[in-house]
Amino acid sequence: MSLTLHEWLDRIQALHPREIDLGLQRVREVARRLGVCTPAPFVITVAGTNGKGSTVAMLDAILRASGRRVGTCTSPHLHVYNERVGLHGEPASDTQLCAAFARIEAARGDISLTYFEYSTLAGLWLIAQERVDVAVLEIGLGGRLDAINLVDPDLAIITSIGLDHMEWLGDTREAIGREKAGILRAGVQALCGDLDTPVTILEEAQRLGAPLLLQGAHYGFERSDAGWQWWGQDASGTPLRWPELPVPALDLLNAATVLQALQFLPSPPSRDIVRSALDGLILQGRFERVQHSRQWPEIRVDVAHNPHAAGLLKEKLQRFSQGAGPASRIHVVLAMMADKDQLGFYKALESAVDFWYIAAFAETRGMSAQALYDLLQEQGAQVLGPHATVAAACEHAIQCAGESDLVLVTGSFVTVADAVRHMRAALSNPTPTIGTR
Repeated sequence: MSLTLHEWLDRIQALHPREIDLGLQRVREVARRLGVCTPAPFVITVAGTNGKGSTVAMLDAILRASGRRVGTCTSPHLHVYNERVGLHGEPASDTQLCAAFARIEAARGDISLTYFEYSTLAGLWLIAQERVDVAVLEIGLGGRLDAINLVDPDLAIITSIGLDHMEWLGDTREAIGREKAGILRAGVQALCGDLDTPVTILEEAQRLGAPLLLQGAHYGFERSDAGWQWWGQDASGTPLRWPELPVPALDLLNAATVLQALQFLPSPPSRDIVRSALDGLILQGRFERVQHSRQWPEIRVDVAHNPHAAGLLKEKLQRFSQGAGPASRIHVVLAMMADKDQLGFYKALESAVDFWYIAAFAETRGMSAQALYDLLQEQGAQVLGPHATVAAACEHAIQCAGESDLVLVTGSFVTVADAVRHMRAALSNPTPTIGTR
């Protein structure tokens, strides 16, 4: 079967009647047939509500800087599907992904697989084919019943616990924590980067006999004038302290967990390697600065889409405002999925935002711009719109923003992808339309 990547994606989208079908029996059997249940000599799995992508990116960068061959699986993608599988720091090619899908199709027989299960198996197969030293695998949804969890890790990381995907995982942090704790294994080292670890994670680690280190208790970080310093322990429990580290563009909370995780690798990377890898490291869509056709205002995009992530984003906005001065204002372009906690998201950001530009995107799960506009207007927000597209909302925000202001585009991966696509198109247009007055 010779198909293009686009044709394969259309095919696997249509093969299974449900987008999500939790359970590991079907996907584990196909993985066994493919021989990918252990895709690498050392496997790290990363679960959590927020911070997974940042954690994977930092681990990938540092491990490659230390000379290791690394494969990654992440989801969702921001711009192109290929981003979901990373091989030696580069997205998998169309040819590689098509070969993986063809191999899965031959192996599955009459077993039905979801879109995400195809993606998972493709990533595992390609990582195994590349004979990498370390595989870093992001748990896309939950933990216990996520397809990635068919792989037994050598190190398990839980980044944070917040209220998201509640229809699948439960409506309390304790219930969600129990699902995330499904990645833990008896005798396998685990870390939790949440400063308020749900008791269910502690209970599951104790029940299994999984050694668990906690942020704030066993490792952590401190900001300083010279940057930041990490404290933790090596694999034998000996205390460690690394001062004067460069501040990455990604959250230090996750960076601290990454540095602790590195201590459990065979031959942990040196502090100098870590410093070099973190210096200037960025991740697409995480408070990322985007170019446009005018020098100002500054534009940032962030894929935050739940209240917990919005709370972390608020801290970044506050730091921007402190540096930009009292005259600066924050303009937020917002479009969200209908199944997210829009009110909680707004409440988490409310005090840091001056103006809200409401939009929608062409996605079946997207919330209508009018409904989102009405919701925020009822809360007394300074709302503008509603706009039919993210691009139109971006145009409006840039037109209204002053020289010292910030325009932030947020609410979902789709929102950010639409905005970045629009900015790039405007930059390539010889007659700029963005920011003209």
